[in-house]
Amino acid sequence: MKLQPRIFCLWTDKNIMSEDRYNALSSIRNSGLEVIFINRENLSLWIVENSPLHPAYNYLSSVHKADYLRCYLMHHHGGAYADIKQIRNSWLLPFEQLEKSDCFISGYREVSCIETARGRGLVKDLWLAFNFYRVIGNCAYICKPKTAFTEDWFDSVHNVLNVKYDILKSYPAKHPRDFSNKIFEDGLVSDYPLRWTEICGEIFHPLCLKYSKKLLKNLPSPDFTQKYL
Repeated sequence: MKLQPRIFCLWTDKNIMSEDRYNALSSIRNSGLEVIFINRENLSLWIVENSPLHPAYNYLSSVHKADYLRCYLMHHHGGAYADIKQIRNSWLLPFEQLEKSDCFISGYREVSCIETARGRGLVKDLWLAFNFYRVIGNCAYICKPKTAFTEDWFDSVHNVLNVKYDILKSYPAKHPRDFSNKIFEDGLVSDYPLRWTEICGEIFHPLCLKYSKKLLKNLPSPDFTQKYL
């Protein structure tokens, strides 16, 4: 499947984006790629026949819905994905370089060992942190569709949701940023069963190590200095 010069951005929540987020979304045009903004209203246009969303999707927090969808879109459609953060540089050259290579995915080098995902156990977490320079970050990348990387990624996310499906039905997300054992403002502890990075970084980063020879680290990183509501 040909790599399409487009970049997907997601907003899965019911609430309206802040002005800072709107400005960040506008800045993504600086990538030079066609910007595809997906929300609750148009998501169905991107669902592939014979590959429906996992039945656990409706019970996920907004953050985890976005984690799920970035995997779904990169596997089935490919192209680029970016969190809604300021992008100031063109992605056209990294896009062209990935297209001409035998690599699976292009991203920015993970910024530090602190940013690697936690939750898989002390030894695995330390090994991943030690090797942070070999992985790419979760916030932006260009991805060829239907590769061994995306196949592994997609299957792994579905495996987690298969295991957690029944408990997700009983304890769906109550907050857009819900996660396991989150303490709410009223002091109650969340029963929602997914860890913060359980269907994103905890899967994505180890796969980067597994397929490290198929990664390009040539993408300009988004601007992480600004905080968004």
